[in-house]
Amino acid sequence: MMTALLAAFTSPIHIGTDWVSMLWMFPLLAAIAIVYKTTKMRVLFWRRFIREVLILFATLSGFMFAAIVVLNLVTWLATS
Repeated sequence: MMTALLAAFTSPIHIGTDWVSMLWMFPLLAAIAIVYKTTKMRVLFWRRFIREVLILFATLSGFMFAAIVVLNLVTWLATS
């Protein structure tokens, strides 16, 4: 069992670069937003917590989308 678990780390899962594969970033961004706001807020008020998590999630998603567009544009310009 332990060798199978260790062997899983030697062969990473292939995630493509098409638009469907890019959707896997949203659960990661949601987890980052939740953990960050949980550690930064001194007192958790649920409405404020959810609002701040959603704002941070939207901000992170916007910047990630902008980075994807810019990097794809640079790659397209460099290879054409």
